[in-house]
Amino acid sequence: MKKVTVVGAGPGNPELLTIQAKLHIKRSDIVFATGRLFEKLGFLNQNTVRMTLSGLAHAVQAQPENVDITILASGDVGFYSISSLLTEQRGCVLSFQNGLSSLQYFCAKLRVPYDDIKTVSVHGRDVSALPSVCYHPRVFVLTGGHQKAHDVICELISCGLGYVSVCVGENLSDETERIVRGTAQELSNEHFTDLAVMLVENPASVRACSFLRDADFVRGKVPMTKEAVRSLCVARLGITPTDVVYDIGAGTGSVACAMARFACESFVYAVEQNEDGISLIHENRQKLGAYNVKAIHGAAPECLKGLPAPDKVFIGGSSGNLGSIIDAALEKNPDAKILATAVTLETQAEALRCFSERGIAADAMCVNVSQAEPLGSYHLMKAQNPVWLIGGARNG
Repeated sequence: MKKVTVVGAGPGNPELLTIQAKLHIKRSDIVFATGRLFEKLGFLNQNTVRMTLSGLAHAVQAQPENVDITILASGDVGFYSISSLLTEQRGCVLSFQNGLSSLQYFCAKLRVPYDDIKTVSVHGRDVSALPSVCYHPRVFVLTGGHQKAHDVICELISCGLGYVSVCVGENLSDETERIVRGTAQELSNEHFTDLAVMLVENPASVRACSFLRDADFVRGKVPMTKEAVRSLCVARLGITPTDVVYDIGAGTGSVACAMARFACESFVYAVEQNEDGISLIHENRQKLGAYNVKAIHGAAPECLKGLPAPDKVFIGGSSGNLGSIIDAALEKNPDAKILATAVTLETQAEALRCFSERGIAADAMCVNVSQAEPLGSYHLMKAQNPVWLIGGARNG
């Protein structure tokens, strides 16, 4: 069996390696390192080989038996590390040695604790840091690849978060190390290399997975899904943090903003064809800190074409296009969970038919809500209109 040890190399400065790491590197039969670590640490063992990530697994398998192999990983092996790519190496005894992570190093430089920081990596990943910034007071971001620090800053500004405080650390522990502070807006003209991390502080962040009251919203003259029904819709969709969510016929954006607090690492696309509704969505998005709501002005299903595939779909209004909206959602993701509301018997019957024709065994619930209202020195119950919640998914 080959002995393979993944060693956390910290930010790349030899002085920041642990004593254990240095000893292990020096004693290994062969050391594999990516380009930057090869340049920084290759001198510790003359048998150090420059290796790309894509060729690493093959290189390990090509080594003979009973060879002591070391793989150098940037930062700490358990923090967004290449170690996750090596867990299923056949014929190998795999072990890990911790190193100094960029989070630890950077927070020490800033003299701030990191036990309550939300961490996000956008390096080589098709994810956004913006939703996490909405729902956490402090977010640490690993950047690089097609999402460098200035790209993250531009996204924060474009979505209304130009006021947040940002610290960027570039080339940490290197002689060219640079730390820049300011608001996102103040740093809009800065540019950074691949080797940069960020600490973003949002004093106006809101608590994820919390419910909203009707009084929290700007109402206008656009119809709004009431509080009890809105909460049930969110609950029945079972939205998780990474879900991509559609709100079709979003109206004031009340359901979209409520769902956004649960899709707190992703985005909610609020589709509305009424201009007054779009204005209200923007107002409520800003008022409630739901910057991970993206308002889409147009009619469904046509305006859904350029959107990412949804995991959950809420249809509060279809303008007679319910069937084609369901088709468009299922074409993007056949396993999407879809929930439609109906206040008339005709819409309820149409929804049940549309789901049935598409092989979805829809679950139907009629919600009857009465609210206590004062009348002199007494309170009487005032009934709201019954609302049907109809939905399901092909996979159940």
